[in-house]
Amino acid sequence: MTRIFRLGFLIVILFYFLAVGVAVAGDAVSFSGVVKKVVADKNKVGIQDPETKKRFTVIVNEKTQPDGLKTLANLKKKDKVEGKYNVTDAGLYMALELVKK
Repeated sequence: MTRIFRLGFLIVILFYFLAVGVAVAGDAVSFSGVVKKVVADKNKVGIQDPETKKRFTVIVNEKTQPDGLKTLANLKKKDKVEGKYNVTDAGLYMALELVKK
């Protein structure tokens, strides 16, 4: 009896995490942080959240608001930024918005 209960509980937990993952994929995620690195030739900006110390890289393209690729020319290490990104199917963080504070 306990073996069936454990299996059922495991299945419920698995479905819960799958449902949460599906709801999050493709949604815009807000962020703020400090620029750690700008790689202009690859259109990438490395950012670190000062509170959690989490580091991530967003890719900037012509669709990034408000200035698209012009945003990269205005950024340098230690600038404070905020914006939104979208996670692609390949796991890349595409910047939807990127603004220097």
